[in-house]
Amino acid sequence: MEKIMVKVQQSSVIPQFSLYGESNLNKDPGFVHIEDIADRSSENGWLIKPHRHGKMHQILCMFKGIVDVQLDDHSYHLTGTWAINIPPGVVHGFRFSPETEGIVLTLAEPILADQSQEKSQQIIDHLAHSPQTIEFNKKNVLLNQLTQYLNLIRGEIKNSNSGQQFMLEWLVRMVLITLKRQSDHSLFSATNSQASSNLLNDFKQLLEQHYRQQWKVQQYASALNISVSSLNRLCNENIGVATKNIIQDRVLIEAKRKLIYTREPLDQIAYALGFKDPAYFSRFFKKMEMVAPSTYRNENNYDTTSH
Repeated sequence: MEKIMVKVQQSSVIPQFSLYGESNLNKDPGFVHIEDIADRSSENGWLIKPHRHGKMHQILCMFKGIVDVQLDDHSYHLTGTWAINIPPGVVHGFRFSPETEGIVLTLAEPILADQSQEKSQQIIDHLAHSPQTIEFNKKNVLLNQLTQYLNLIRGEIKNSNSGQQFMLEWLVRMVLITLKRQSDHSLFSATNSQASSNLLNDFKQLLEQHYRQQWKVQQYASALNISVSSLNRLCNENIGVATKNIIQDRVLIEAKRKLIYTREPLDQIAYALGFKDPAYFSRFFKKMEMVAPSTYRNENNYDTTSH
């Protein structure tokens, strides 16, 4: 999936529609409309020129395809599965790749300003006023929920049952809350990913400083101000190996270097790597490498005296 953003210059004249290409402005405060992206885009060569909706909020959900999007003075190149949130008055335009699949939901602004829904209003208020692109993963549970709500909206509009307007308003809010959840999740993932990366780098620096002192996992965790379980989770999720194994591997790498590239006696290597006695070092090395350190040296001898 891909997202590229650039700034663009706006035209001085921006047409205003209820729905793209329809000059009459819909004044129904409970207006809700849903259609496939292809319904309007394919007949226009998959190009929707920049325009705006004075009193209409739009949500475009692309499930498959590529689109170049303009939102006010910014342009985005999106590939994959995205939701595009377009509050009233925001200038927007699209150029879709042919056969792009997705849904466009349009709703009257008053639906989002219903004072009787004050509690949910606090959750969706940011979406009601700020244009946004929100990425989904195909396997995302929230994407499945979003698709279900959109299908329910389509069914409600198709069948004029009692309480239709209330049902549509509730479903619209469920769509917006789902978008808010995914937006929050994406922000948390990005923040959490950066934090994990920084913490992992700190651990690697500590490892280089202290592996010769035979620091235990608890000592590294304490130096990082995290628990042992958090450090193990960090290493498993980012490296795929438990912290203890990473520490042992670092000691083993250094032992191999000394065995191959130096003439240091085994007991000197053992003490340099923090082992209390050479016998323990030999047991450690044989357990890790399945061969005694002396045998390893003989089989991997590098003559440092020749030129």
